[in-house]
Amino acid sequence: MNLTRAIMPEINFWAPAVPVAQPRQRTRVMRIGKRAVAQNYTPADSPVNAFKATVRAAFAQSYSGPPLDGPLTASISFLFPRPTAKQWTTKAMPREWHDKKPDVDNLIKAVLDALNGLAFQDDKQVVQLGMVQKLICAGDETPGVRIVIRRLGSY
Repeated sequence: MNLTRAIMPEINFWAPAVPVAQPRQRTRVMRIGKRAVAQNYTPADSPVNAFKATVRAAFAQSYSGPPLDGPLTASISFLFPRPTAKQWTTKAMPREWHDKKPDVDNLIKAVLDALNGLAFQDDKQVVQLGMVQKLICAGDETPGVRIVIRRLGSY
């Protein structure tokens, strides 16, 4: 039995940042010799890069071991800032569902890409998504992402 598996059944951490979705890849054509080759990339000035860096930094503060091996499950809660139109001084401001853009699948992609090579060797190891939700912060909360990664036993 792997000693890490016995000690660390899950990784649970909070990344304080406004969630940003993974944008569509841009494509450019490069010439290599006489051949034209297409290359996909994310622009360096894209806001998703700063978001991914924050997720990686928060992960590094909460876990210092090797990347997890085997099949994994991930649960992710995205908390978005409260819009000004929903801020009150006398009424309660509980969490609400965030049913606007960005799409949840693009948010998940950004988080899993950020953790590639750190939390797990490759994001293909994430074979199950647990609870994934997009919420608007309560009045006293900070925007961010709660991420929980667990190992899965045999099926």
